[in-house]
Amino acid sequence: MKITPLAFESLGVRSMATYIETDQKILVDPGTSLGPKRFGLPPWKTEFDALYQTRTDIQEHARLADIITISHYHHDHYTPFALDRFLDSNPQYAREIYQDKKLLIKNPKSKINKSQQQRSKKLLKDLKDISPDISFCDGNSYQVGDTEFIFSIPLPHGPEGSKLGYVVALTIRHKNETVMHASDVQGPIHDKTKDYILKQDPDTLILSGPPLYLLGFAFSHEDIEKSRTNLTEICREIPQVVVDHHLLRDFRGFDFIKSVQENTKTQIKVASELIGKKPNLLEARRKEFYLE
Repeated sequence: MKITPLAFESLGVRSMATYIETDQKILVDPGTSLGPKRFGLPPWKTEFDALYQTRTDIQEHARLADIITISHYHHDHYTPFALDRFLDSNPQYAREIYQDKKLLIKNPKSKINKSQQQRSKKLLKDLKDISPDISFCDGNSYQVGDTEFIFSIPLPHGPEGSKLGYVVALTIRHKNETVMHASDVQGPIHDKTKDYILKQDPDTLILSGPPLYLLGFAFSHEDIEKSRTNLTEICREIPQVVVDHHLLRDFRGFDFIKSVQENTKTQIKVASELIGKKPNLLEARRKEFYLE
């Protein structure tokens, strides 16, 4: 398979947008965004430059894609039809992404919190105008050509009972290769999510690490240690693991990766390294930009 990260924290934005090519052309979680506030500060110009570049990359790969998947309805994981400067979104961009595509998306009425339910309702209303092929994918499998798509049941957005709702993880099998994309499982913190990942036995796993920048607020030390333990166990079984997203909104994310790497032989990467780029953690540097 060809795996191309399009927008991640290691590429300067909030996202896990990924293009995967088998005999099918697949765009996973087609959104990009900036945090409107971090350290009490709005995004710096350099962050907007990264936003515009990742938006361009998403739009270019959307034109190639046959299939679009959406794991959940946080704005960094899909593109709404609304104008929003922090998402670099507008109705034309959304139309370009979704029109004439097969959409495999999270069920908007099951295992979903109120804010995501409202967003999904608005998205589905806007999609009616362009009539794509839409399937609610939670817990379902699909065979398209020689490619199998396996979607998890809804998994917690972090720990069990998270107020942030649920996500669906995607496993793609083609010939003798398996790739798994697990948005916002945060490590994973939840033991059942770890067990599900190991059961799928991917050759390559792409997942979100824990949000260290929220430690002491939305996440406890126990959550972070559980994430570290579970990720270490995963890395002992899976040949290639890509950890990014929430983890890299803080430079301490590299220390977290190192602590896991010391206890496993698996090569752990961040998303930018899959395409030969050095990590570029712009949000983590926002205060630095203003001080300079």
